[in-house]
Amino acid sequence: MPGLFMFGAGASFGSDTSVTPPLGADLFDHLQRFNPDGWGTITGDLASSFREDFEEAIKRVNPAALGPLQRAMAAYFFEFRPRTSNVYVSLARRIAQTRWDGAACTLNYERLLEISLLAGGVQPVVGQATEPGRTLELCLPHGCCHIFCDAARGAAGAVTFDAFAVSTNGPVTVVADPVQHRHRILVDAFPPVMSYFEPQKRTTAGASFIDGQRARWKHIALAAEWIVVIGVKVRRHDDHMWGPLAATEARIVYCGGPEGVSEYRSWVTSVGRRQNDLVLVGYFRDEFERICFEAGL
Repeated sequence: MPGLFMFGAGASFGSDTSVTPPLGADLFDHLQRFNPDGWGTITGDLASSFREDFEEAIKRVNPAALGPLQRAMAAYFFEFRPRTSNVYVSLARRIAQTRWDGAACTLNYERLLEISLLAGGVQPVVGQATEPGRTLELCLPHGCCHIFCDAARGAAGAVTFDAFAVSTNGPVTVVADPVQHRHRILVDAFPPVMSYFEPQKRTTAGASFIDGQRARWKHIALAAEWIVVIGVKVRRHDDHMWGPLAATEARIVYCGGPEGVSEYRSWVTSVGRRQNDLVLVGYFRDEFERICFEAGL
């Protein structure tokens, strides 16, 4: 595989000037406004912890309460749709025009990249794509807000479970229709196939799908000739993502803004990567043309 894109929260946040998901530091306040009966009931010291470090705060929530909170988070992320001015849309058009042969991996729960690819005339697929420029592999190591596992079903309010001790496996379904998605969120006890935003990135629904996507990420990362990493915060405990990046022989082009670049350079030194990786100090929109040049778009 010649090329691979890896997108994080910073990529989606910086993909347009507005109407994009917030970064982790602001996510909790947005969820509270969106879901006052769930996320909005978290107050006091726990609320402060979420604003300070969302991942660590999740570990302090009663695991039996995480299912409804995760469903509400999925409903929140489902609402985002890219405008025509979104950089993801511009990227999709370049992929279609150049018949680019590569793959993309996103760590994000929302669908901005997927919808942008469709808008640009590119069909995202899970698994190896067969028609460069018309189809593109989209790897989802943390799942997505609109994927549901149909192996186990239960009525919301009638089923409770420990989010970190229960997992389901089996066939998954993509639910893109807003009415159907809302129905599944309200009626199903189990959340979509979406890893919890906590250090271990554990998953309740569709754990086998997540495991398969992480294995696929490792395979394509190790096989790539170059990897463009955009807006991904270095979280060393996410070894399922950063381990393959440390091991790959691919040239890495990293774009993450000044703070992200500083953390990335520290990581490069700590894992002993070669020094021929390219670091772009700007944000996604600022560096778009250089990114396209490096990717051959």
